[in-house]
Amino acid sequence: MENASYIALSQQVSLRERLAVAAQNVANLNTPGYKAQRTLFTEYLVEPTGRASRYGTNPAVSMVIDQAVLRDTRAGPVEQTGNSLDVALVGDGYLSVETPAGPRYTRNGRLSIDIDRRLVDSNGLPVLDRNDQAIMIPEDAGEITILGDGTITTNQGQAGQLKIVTFDRESELVPLGGNLLTTNQVPREATETRVAQGMIERSNIQGAVEMTQLIELSRAYDRTQDLIKTEHDRQRDAIRRLGRLSEG
Repeated sequence: MENASYIALSQQVSLRERLAVAAQNVANLNTPGYKAQRTLFTEYLVEPTGRASRYGTNPAVSMVIDQAVLRDTRAGPVEQTGNSLDVALVGDGYLSVETPAGPRYTRNGRLSIDIDRRLVDSNGLPVLDRNDQAIMIPEDAGEITILGDGTITTNQGQAGQLKIVTFDRESELVPLGGNLLTTNQVPREATETRVAQGMIERSNIQGAVEMTQLIELSRAYDRTQDLIKTEHDRQRDAIRRLGRLSEG
């Protein structure tokens, strides 16, 4: 008698996960370098033993399980900003930044200079050079030029070269807060990736598509909630009627 409620509840759990992922995408619509996330659901099959029903002996039971959340690694559109510290990575690759937990990776190329004259990302984390050192910008740097290979030059000479890395299994990078990524893989130099100064890579999220999906998921969630309530009311009424029959 409770099967309908269990089925509806399992669907509601999966819809809640999809809603959370869609909301995360919409929230990062304007985050430079952000990659859309997608939920992956798989069908779980099991054949119970020793059970018979009108569908035959040992019928297969099928249910949907939340397998994982995947990143869409396709590049987003590149937009010109005119800011000399904005950079877009053309090709597969990530900037390396230093955190208290070790190096992390990002495609958010909106850079700036902090109070200590370090080149930092939008989180205030030092951007690393090819020697895993923070890049220092001289006080009288003047015009800053960032070449296609990541080399940074100023009026005082070369300030460093951006460390741009890639990974064999890019889809396995784990998203963290602040548009940062982490992985246990060993990074390797992204030799084919070029740096475009004065440009920024936008997120690869299609706003209209995500908003439509968010609305559809929200409606589906509400419909499932109504189904659970209807089934609950049906069971409650059935129990009341059986109680009255037993009293009579």
